[in-house]
Amino acid sequence: MEVSELVEDRGLVGVLAFADEALRLAVQQCPTWGLSQEQVGEAVGLAQRVRDAAQVVTVVSAREAHSRGLGSELGLSPADWLRTQAPTLDPREAPGVAKVAAAMTEPRWAALAEKVISGATSTAQAATIVRFRADLARVADLEHLDAVVEAMVEVSDVLSARELARVAAHARASLKPPADLDDEDRVMRAGRAFRKIGETAGFVDYLLRLDPEAAAIVEAAIDPLARPRPDLDWGGQEAKDPRSPATRRADALLEIVGRGVAAPEGVTRTPRTQLVVTMTVEALMERLRGAGVCDNDAVLSPATVRRLACEASIIPMVLGGRSEVLDQGYAERYFTRAQRRALTRRDGCCTFPGCTVPPQWCDAHHVTHWADGGPTDLANGALLCGRHHTVVHERAMTATVTTTGVTWHL
Repeated sequence: MEVSELVEDRGLVGVLAFADEALRLAVQQCPTWGLSQEQVGEAVGLAQRVRDAAQVVTVVSAREAHSRGLGSELGLSPADWLRTQAPTLDPREAPGVAKVAAAMTEPRWAALAEKVISGATSTAQAATIVRFRADLARVADLEHLDAVVEAMVEVSDVLSARELARVAAHARASLKPPADLDDEDRVMRAGRAFRKIGETAGFVDYLLRLDPEAAAIVEAAIDPLARPRPDLDWGGQEAKDPRSPATRRADALLEIVGRGVAAPEGVTRTPRTQLVVTMTVEALMERLRGAGVCDNDAVLSPATVRRLACEASIIPMVLGGRSEVLDQGYAERYFTRAQRRALTRRDGCCTFPGCTVPPQWCDAHHVTHWADGGPTDLANGALLCGRHHTVVHERAMTATVTTTGVTWHL
């Protein structure tokens, strides 16, 4: 029987049931050891194509459910209704499927719907675009926003999901007013969490939740220390690192904490975390909306980059209008170890009124920011803990610096 005849004879539900039964039977009765190398690779590729086709069927069926309002009589959201029908659907994917299904009923998303149905664009990529427009519709110029969305739809079949998410994050930062970006940063920072959640088999379990800024800092610090390191076997020969990636990351975190708490005189024994942030000089100087992109694809607002640039050993890759590298700074442009010692002796702790956080946990802040021509010297430096460093940048606070201390103008 031809495929077209099978479809005509059984309909969509019948074909799906037939495919499900046929695939399960094939796995049970067709041993993989009899496949050639080429056939093994072909089987992997075809299996992925079947999975992609099934995803298309899911979102098309969800579109029909949305148009009929299925689940609403039971008080279920579209995502919850999907999960009642498909319990194995990943809870993280269900909201995206529901959003794309609802969007496909609207004329403005006709081009995107066509790409999703053809399989050229995945549901995850489509969800990224739909969420992007919904997020910016209330604050951005709609004509400009729709032009950006149209461009994203056009390239969604050639960009990977990660690349498209990066484009969306950068466009979001460029289109949103700076005040909204600062509010978002503030909310995200407030959502950071580090909790002890229990014990398992003698181990202590923690839950760590970070915003993009904090995640970029942690990853930049941990990744170099978490790389596999050569080991020695019992015969003295070099062997592979026996630790799992998760174990290497845990060991790296402990190494970083150990270095931090053992730092003498308020000066760390190793350089601070190094980030490479790429952004235009106009965005850095607040003459144009924009954002900075870290090496790990985290998108940071200009305000966040300016604050981190005080002392995070950031290497700013400042780009001109045509993406020419205008300046690739160096860590030496920031406060030196000797200057840190001098600031420690002078300030003694965080200089914000009433704060007593010790100097080893403080940043060296440029009172007049380096992007505005502020020099890296003691007369322009002040120790601030992480919390008050953020406050000072958010409120654009100024201070008077003398040889005996710092007075903030509240």
